[in-house]
Amino acid sequence: MENATTIQLAKQDDTEFRAVRLNIDSDGAIRMDAHDMGPTVVRVWDHEDYEFSVEVPASAVGRLAFELLREKFAGNLNGVSEFRNFCEKHDIVHKFDSWP
Repeated sequence: MENATTIQLAKQDDTEFRAVRLNIDSDGAIRMDAHDMGPTVVRVWDHEDYEFSVEVPASAVGRLAFELLREKFAGNLNGVSEFRNFCEKHDIVHKFDSWP
């Protein structure tokens, strides 16, 4: 990874505010975090905002990918083609092979 990348996955901007982001650091760690604000946060935490996150270190990203792919494609007889199409759609480096 050359640059850290962050995207916003979801946002609620009403009386209750929540923003959910996904980040991949330059070292390959992945983190999903959320930021809450609003009356519920003030009532529960007695503070104006609340942040929480889950981080997976780079050393465990392979296992994370394996489990996400297993969950997404289990029982799918077209899984290999759909996985290849997914990689192509998102410009993910991959190698397709077939025999004969």
